[in-house]
Amino acid sequence: MTSDVLPEAAETYLRALGAELPDAPPDTVREIVDDVRAHIADALAGGRTLEQALAGLGSPQTVAAQAREELALPDRTPDLAARAARLLRAVAVAVGVLTAVYVTFLLPSTLPVDDTEAGTTFMQQYGPGLAMLTLLPALLAAAPSVLPTRRRGPAAAAVAAVLTVFVVVKHDIGLHYVPLMLLLWAAAIVPWAMRRERGRLAVRLWHLTAALLIAFPGLLTGASAGTGKIGLEPAGLVWVLLPLTLAALCAFGRRPGYTATALAGTAVMLMALLDGGFLFAAFWWFGGLYLTIGAIGFVTTPPRPRTRPERPTPAINTAAVPG
Repeated sequence: MTSDVLPEAAETYLRALGAELPDAPPDTVREIVDDVRAHIADALAGGRTLEQALAGLGSPQTVAAQAREELALPDRTPDLAARAARLLRAVAVAVGVLTAVYVTFLLPSTLPVDDTEAGTTFMQQYGPGLAMLTLLPALLAAAPSVLPTRRRGPAAAAVAAVLTVFVVVKHDIGLHYVPLMLLLWAAAIVPWAMRRERGRLAVRLWHLTAALLIAFPGLLTGASAGTGKIGLEPAGLVWVLLPLTLAALCAFGRRPGYTATALAGTAVMLMALLDGGFLFAAFWWFGGLYLTIGAIGFVTTPPRPRTRPERPTPAINTAAVPG
């Protein structure tokens, strides 16, 4: 193993390269990374800038794709994108059903639901026939799954656009479908983005943006408590520490952090359903945002490599990086 000490940007590149080969033998991944590390070091020693060295290599995805070809490993991108689309649609359908249950059976008419009488629910006012219409967004979310593969992406985008119009126009009930809307846009955009080469900067910006959104409730709660606007008991510190902890994990691209974020979002949404109250919308929307971010991070962040039987180490073409 080489002992070359490289700039942090180069180390980030090498980590991204290793993460692109989770199904390759760990020893093989280390040898590939060390080979690329040595060529970067040689290029820097020869007077090239780090940007020139990395540009000569290409993106981590490009180098990993070449390694896959040498190792006879299948290209994972289409399969991962299709799997991401299926998972995001499944989560969207589940959230759509959950939203329909709330709107139909639990949403009191004291909230602005058309002209229903005070104290009654949508089901009590309109009966089961019209109440079934609350399931229509969930059915639309599932619709792309039955279409041919090449039409699923455009169909998912169309469904997301239709629901967005519904949320804006019919905002009284539609606002309860905001989490579903976010997940539908994720199901339309994320697989499309996964099929295209993502640069290191784009991946880093995604992790940082996700971390900021996740940290926001904790920062807001902490700031409000610090200025005396709200009282915060010791048990309430979880509302500050949990978002900040999850944000830190996601900022470094840790898949368990995204998994925990999705679970936390689900828990917050369920709490909002059971408790209701004045802050229902805030908890419901932020829970949906957490669930969406967590689901996106889960499907786009590769797991750490697992131990596999050794295979021959491929020869990575680093001739483009002058020594």
